[in-house]
Amino acid sequence: MSKNRFMCGWLMLAAMVVLSRAACAQWETIQPGFEYRKFTLSGPVEAFVVRMDVSNTTAQQNNAIDSMIAQGQFYKTGLPNGGRETVSSMVNRYNDSVGYYWQTWGMRNRILCAINGDYWERETYPSGPYTGRPESGQVQGGWFCRRYDEFSGGSGFLYSVWGVPAIGGDVVNGGGAAPQKVIFADSSEVNLPKVNLERGSDDLVLYTPQWANSTKTASGGVEVVMRVNRPALPLPHGTTSDSCVGTILEVRNGTGDAPIPFDCAVLSGTGSYAATLLSKCMVGQTIRLRMIVRDYGFSGRTPVHPPQDWTKAYGSIGVDREMLIASQITNLPSPDATRDPRTGVAFNSSYVFFVVVDGRRSGSIGMTFGELGLFMRDTLGATHGCSLDGGGSSAMWVEGRGIVNVPSDGSERATVNGLMMVAAQPLSKTLTFSGGAPVKTIASTPVRTGPGLNYPVLTTAGANQAGTITSHSMNGARASGQNWWLFSYGSTSGWVTESSLQSNAGVSPAEFYLN
Repeated sequence: MSKNRFMCGWLMLAAMVVLSRAACAQWETIQPGFEYRKFTLSGPVEAFVVRMDVSNTTAQQNNAIDSMIAQGQFYKTGLPNGGRETVSSMVNRYNDSVGYYWQTWGMRNRILCAINGDYWERETYPSGPYTGRPESGQVQGGWFCRRYDEFSGGSGFLYSVWGVPAIGGDVVNGGGAAPQKVIFADSSEVNLPKVNLERGSDDLVLYTPQWANSTKTASGGVEVVMRVNRPALPLPHGTTSDSCVGTILEVRNGTGDAPIPFDCAVLSGTGSYAATLLSKCMVGQTIRLRMIVRDYGFSGRTPVHPPQDWTKAYGSIGVDREMLIASQITNLPSPDATRDPRTGVAFNSSYVFFVVVDGRRSGSIGMTFGELGLFMRDTLGATHGCSLDGGGSSAMWVEGRGIVNVPSDGSERATVNGLMMVAAQPLSKTLTFSGGAPVKTIASTPVRTGPGLNYPVLTTAGANQAGTITSHSMNGARASGQNWWLFSYGSTSGWVTESSLQSNAGVSPAEFYLN
């Protein structure tokens, strides 16, 4: 046998072995509705995939996709690591956190899989320092908390409260063609210039709980704190519905830095906007928010990408590019020759897929964008797919396994946000205390803006701090492995763990559980 024939036969056998290994690999159940699989492909390439079932009604009500924010907030000043965080650390932050899935406040996130998200924003382009924030927009737990770049060539992957995935097109979400609005009790309205950004002069900003524990504004201006009936959900252009309705709790004139509880939002105005807020807002009145997103799709794509419905998007982050639309490959760079680590999201009528592909190592050389699209379509059976930030940022966490891929930096890279697949757990509460009950802290304890470790610390209450339980529908709710109560003392009010409180008589009441 000639040397060439021997080598050809050896290569064919090696290819057959690789393909056989990929074919023999099976989906492993993480829990019903969530399956994990590692693919070993020719190249060699290693791809890691988790798929979530969205095909039946029961699964739709309990399975969800939401986004994560590095360090839990967009205000990055003073945060460690430039405000960035690894996927594993974000999972620790958001696991067992409360959300608003299926339009019920209090359902908890059991995270089954998480991946890195968007690219990083720079202060100045193309080479200024990073801000620690995502390059594009974001929706978290139903809160429209960061705007997408307008007509930028794409927006994001989104997942609605009803369990419907989509990949957005060119959008306007606050600009002239689709202004977002504040509607006052007298039915007058004003366009909303900013969402979760630093406040300037003659400015109006909506601050949501994703910003920080407070608005971080200087003294001056007017801030209106309102408790909302639900998160400020995105709505499509042309709707007359309201994203949420807020009841005004406080109008702060000139003091700045208003706290932002988990079920509240703050309108912060300077200049002419401050005057408008003072004249239009009184404690007890209502304010309505209309958070419009107008999606234009991509008429120039082949195939055409139609406009997408953003109605009540629950979780969303920006994407790099959509490259699989209606089972056709599209929007590839030219040339598309570089193989790198990749992160992506894909879906069909039955599943949503999280995909991470390793690269930059001998055991896995990575994929081009086209190869990623073909893998999503031909191997996974997806009809739609998009890519996220890749390279050293690519990481996949799976419950019971931790990080399953080999990040090309050698360890996880801290990044700016991510996506998580969750099995939404039902609201669980204790009845240990009642509204108005006198209590005191057992030891020094953090006071948070919401029930869970994902919410930022507002302040710290010292040991033996006397106060009362403030009535709230979420009192006693389970989150982050503990039960939480709204505790008030002096002018401070925030959420503390049940284990940090006792009755003021010094005897901890008996617990009664509601499941």
